[in-house]
Amino acid sequence: MPKDTFYFSHDYNARTDPKVKKLLSRHGIAGYGIYWALIEDLYNNSNKVPSDYETIAYDLKTDTKVISSIIEDFGLFTSSDGFFSSDSVKRRLEERNGRSEKARQSAEKRWNRNANALQSDCEPDAIKERKGKERKEKENRGVKFSEDGGSVIFEDGDQQPLGEVQKLELGRGSLVPRLIEKGVIH
Repeated sequence: MPKDTFYFSHDYNARTDPKVKKLLSRHGIAGYGIYWALIEDLYNNSNKVPSDYETIAYDLKTDTKVISSIIEDFGLFTSSDGFFSSDSVKRRLEERNGRSEKARQSAEKRWNRNANALQSDCEPDAIKERKGKERKEKENRGVKFSEDGGSVIFEDGDQQPLGEVQKLELGRGSLVPRLIEKGVIH
């Protein structure tokens, strides 16, 4: 999955909504899947997708009549000026944007309060650099990784292979050698 993939909240009881139940009764689980594909498209397009049913049907490998029905017949979407949208997607996007704005304002206050702090200290690259320095210090305490990165070497010279999870953590830079216990492989 690409790094800049986003997610949206999906109510675990969405199928119990009366409008969705009507959709399910007419189009089955395939229609329900198409419904969620349309919701994904709305999130990817700021809750405004052209009502080009032919293109949508081609993209989702279904019939234009099915797309038209799902968008128009159940009150799940609203249409205006050649576009369709969703009131629930709109509400959730507004909530997310509100939280983002509050976080941005909080960060601004924090920076304005501590004018001597360097903003670069909070950027991801600066954090990675600090983690790298911490790792070197910890490795010098007697526990270190083998040169090939496939095992850990303890103070007494014993060597232990890393498990799959530990190898993944090592690749992300989040595995700390001194925290590895003898005989414990993840």
